[in-house]
Amino acid sequence: MNQDIICVGPLTEDTLSDAVAEFFRRVRPHRERLMDYYRGEQPVPKGEAVRGRPNNQLRVPFPRYITEVQTGYFLGLPPTLSYTRAEDARAYAALSMEHTLFDIGRDLSICGEGFLLVWLDRSGIHICRCDPCSCFALRSAEAGDPLLACVRLFRQAEGTTGGVLYQAGRNTPFLWDGQRVRFGTPEENPLGAVALIPFSNNCQRTGDFEMVTDLVDSYNLLLSGAMDDMQSVANAFLALYGMQGTTQGDIDNANRTRVLSLAEGGRAEFVVKNLNHEALAQLENNLRRSILQLSMTPDLSDESFSGNASGVALQYKLWGIEQVRAAKERSFTEGMHHLLKTLSGGYSLLGAPVDLTQGHITFYKNLPQNHAELAATLLSLSPVLSQRTILEQLPWVSDVDDELRRKAEDLQRSQQPDR
Repeated sequence: MNQDIICVGPLTEDTLSDAVAEFFRRVRPHRERLMDYYRGEQPVPKGEAVRGRPNNQLRVPFPRYITEVQTGYFLGLPPTLSYTRAEDARAYAALSMEHTLFDIGRDLSICGEGFLLVWLDRSGIHICRCDPCSCFALRSAEAGDPLLACVRLFRQAEGTTGGVLYQAGRNTPFLWDGQRVRFGTPEENPLGAVALIPFSNNCQRTGDFEMVTDLVDSYNLLLSGAMDDMQSVANAFLALYGMQGTTQGDIDNANRTRVLSLAEGGRAEFVVKNLNHEALAQLENNLRRSILQLSMTPDLSDESFSGNASGVALQYKLWGIEQVRAAKERSFTEGMHHLLKTLSGGYSLLGAPVDLTQGHITFYKNLPQNHAELAATLLSLSPVLSQRTILEQLPWVSDVDDELRRKAEDLQRSQQPDR
């Protein structure tokens, strides 16, 4: 689903009213539906149940599995930024954004978009995640869909709906009465950039399991129906042939003694529904494989992930999720550049002129690694690679600049004569 809300012309009360109405009508229900799938609260499309029959509603959490695997692979090891100036590196490290960025990554996987809010007060710069079900971006109809503004909606104490329109030059509060927007008094935005920053999961702004929700519905329907049939077998009917004179007392006595006295030529058998377990297992396996294959998510229960498979075989298994990760990295980098620009403006207002936009972002694949083999490989490449490049590849080095500084201090101490 295309979640873009396009704004044509200046941002007036009328144009924002149309945008908010479109968000409530189209975008928010879509994101809430995806959130329901992630939480395992989606409906099971069984139709109306027959009275007296079992009506199981089983929900297999494939969407949660897909989101956690995709997000963990992409941001389980937080991205690092390296700077040439020490003051820039210290300013970024002081923000401690690892958990916040991971939460944004989870929102991207579920809804296709995530939002970070940056604000400034006397205590410094603050960053928090905002619920994507209450935020949206306004984009221009020009080529490239440039960002015009972002909107955050919230419930006020008196039960009315309020919001803030975030633009590069100002932030404008407003009220929404269900049909129209009424602007409040604008406030200057000293950051010099849109303070509510959108992040995209990919160029289509789609979630990781959005395209397989119908298959997930079919999987849940299959398991729910199979469980209904199993319960129906347990509640099978006893058919008596040639025993027309049987009374309720005879039946109660048979239940008590576990003995049936049959007339000559009479017989008894249970009437049950024949279940084709092999066909059910094959259909379940096909649905499972299709869900994971089309969402580009590896099946970690596959033996090739636990055995001694070659590196090439594992790369083949991870080829799909690697394409998803590459798309995530490109889109996430765009959001990070917007965030770093906004943070630089905030630091300048605090009297700390740093330029965080010059940082080099490095992402890491969160996979089990043979650290000894990795270190040996990098050591063998040390004649052709710089120290910085080698350190950037080591997952246990979180701050390359700090590590280089400490190494230089150790070298300086070792060259000083003993006293």
